[in-house]
Amino acid sequence: MKSRKTTYEERIEIVETVINNQLSYKDAAEKFKVSYNNVYSWTQKYKKFGPKALEDNRGKKKPSEAQTSEEQLRTEIEALRVRNQWLEMENETLKKQEQMERELIRQEFAKKRRTKRSKR
Repeated sequence: MKSRKTTYEERIEIVETVINNQLSYKDAAEKFKVSYNNVYSWTQKYKKFGPKALEDNRGKKKPSEAQTSEEQLRTEIEALRVRNQWLEMENETLKKQEQMERELIRQEFAKKRRTKRSKR
């Protein structure tokens, strides 16, 4: 059966119906007109992580409560990698700015020396 879109509340209702009424995944799928795979997946997530796991987070990160410790570490490593990349870029930008400022100061100093020599 092709699955239809469901709301968060509908997913909770379906899972609680399966758990409380000891309804099979197949029967729940037919009753609520959703796919067997969805009913099974939602029920497993609900049992493992609670109702929060049934929120639709497509395009968003998985909530930290629904992540394994390995996934949490990978997420943290990725965040640190991105932060490090940002800081390296910022550092390079500051170095270039300092170099440009030193060059401007050197040019102004050289210009002043030339004007002092020409006045003599």
